[in-house]
Amino acid sequence: MVMSTARIDCIVADWGTSNRRAWALSRDGEVIGERHDDKGLLAHADRQFAQSFKVFCHDWLTAAPKAPVIMAGMVGSKLGWQEVPYQMAPVLLRDLSRHLAKIEDPDFDRAWIVPGIAVDSEIQPEVMRGEECQVLAGLLRLNITDGAFLLPGTHSKWALAEAGSLTRFRTYMTGETFGLWRKSGTLSQLMEGDVFDEACFRRGVQQATRPDAANLLHSLFSVRTLGLFERVPRTGLASYMSGVLIGAEVGDARQWLERLGVAGSVTAIGSPGLLNSYRLAAEMLGVELACLDSADLLPVALLELAKTAGLLPAA
Repeated sequence: MVMSTARIDCIVADWGTSNRRAWALSRDGEVIGERHDDKGLLAHADRQFAQSFKVFCHDWLTAAPKAPVIMAGMVGSKLGWQEVPYQMAPVLLRDLSRHLAKIEDPDFDRAWIVPGIAVDSEIQPEVMRGEECQVLAGLLRLNITDGAFLLPGTHSKWALAEAGSLTRFRTYMTGETFGLWRKSGTLSQLMEGDVFDEACFRRGVQQATRPDAANLLHSLFSVRTLGLFERVPRTGLASYMSGVLIGAEVGDARQWLERLGVAGSVTAIGSPGLLNSYRLAAEMLGVELACLDSADLLPVALLELAKTAGLLPAA
């Protein structure tokens, strides 16, 4: 992306499990520069986060040494750059600015990490890092205080916002499960290519949500058998498995929302390609989905937190 002539007032980053994205912003929200790579948390077993970020954003850091750096995501986890304690739900999302954690690194004296949010439960606690900023971004963009949100990714989240607070959410290991089984094991041995096959995807959604599909683990074995009996082409098996996983997720989340008495549209925030898959599954299962590109939203939310925290340099 060609750099603007505007001054960089803030650098923001979404540093997740598999990927990271960063934006250089002016104080009025103009995107001066943006970039992304696959150097997420899993790519930093050596824990050289500071050096990695210096390389990633060297030109921005040099051009604007006093600009605050605001990061969200797994960078604040136990295995990240610096662990930041979770805030316990319900959390007023605008108040996240009061809980930013300053990075304890002499080379980054103006860098902060947004805390994640947790829901405690004796049965199954829930945690998120990064998605809370996407929900805030959705509320800001839509100018609302209440709503249901879908944040697809490595660990997909379905979340509820009420009166500006994130109150509860539910996690599905859909993306991570797909990645593991796509790359290794007996299922991966049958799969060929990575071109999305919509017909095979739809068949996978149907397989996971038919009335007698009582168990996801049973449905997943159909990836192998339908491939062996050549009823799904090998080039379409990855799309079929994606349909099985996403179909199971959307079907369960729909029931969860119904039990909570939540009706109406769900706002999905993510990358266009992934949103397309969820849109197809949602249409098949009767879930009304409004899709928003996270690349257009997340920088605004992180900049808002920086402003609310009083971190922007003087004009």
